[in-house]
This record gives sequence, structure tokens and C-alpha cells, in this order.
Amino acid sequence: MGLIPGDGGTWFLPRAIGWERAAEMTFTGDRIDAATALSWGLVSKVVGHETLLAEADRLAERIAKNPGEALRMAKRLLQESQAGSLESVLGMAAAMQPLAHLDPEHEARIARWRTGEGPVDGK
Repeated sequence: MGLIPGDGGTWFLPRAIGWERAAEMTFTGDRIDAATALSWGLVSKVVGHETLLAEADRLAERIAKNPGEALRMAKRLLQESQAGSLESVLGMAAAMQPLAHLDPEHEARIARWRTGEGPVDGK
């Protein structure tokens, strides 16, 4: 088609699957199947079309049961790890950890864990 990968594709893809695979995909335009996407680490799970929405809902429910503020901080750290240095990620984590410890939801989960009253994962 004569197009180039836009919107950061040439930056993100090599970091996700390695330069060689990214170059092959970029230069050939070949599509990859689900099994290849899984083996290359582009996806974390492959499910059948008929169970896709149910599986996505289950995953979303599991994630949503966790404390929102901790999830937001973890997401930010993961994003930073893709572009930032180890030093910057460790610095951010050191700044965020005390905030996570002060979250009332964290304190409630730790209390439940200590007394054995219930799971700490929100289930």
C-alpha cells in the first residue's frame, strides 16, 4: 500500500517483539495468526471467538476487584518501564509505595489478611 507504521508503531513494536520480528512485519506487511502473536508476546492469552467476550469480562472483573489507586500507580510504572530507565522506574516506585501503603483499601486488606478473615485479592 505504500504506507509506513504510524502513531509510534516503529517505536513500540521492536520493544514488544524484538527488532528482527518487528522489521519482518514492517517490511513484509504479513499478518500473523493468534498462536504466533501469543508466542511472540503480543497477546497474553488466546481464546476462541465464541468465548472472547466472556473471557474479557472475567479478566475485567478480576482487575476491577483490586484497589483502583494501586492499579493506576502500577499501570504508570509499567508504562514508564517501557521508555524510562531503571533508575527512573525505581525512583517513581519509591515515591509511589508510601502512597499505596496509606490507601485505606490497602490497610483494610492487610487487616483482613492478618486476621484470616478473608482474601486480600478482592474475591
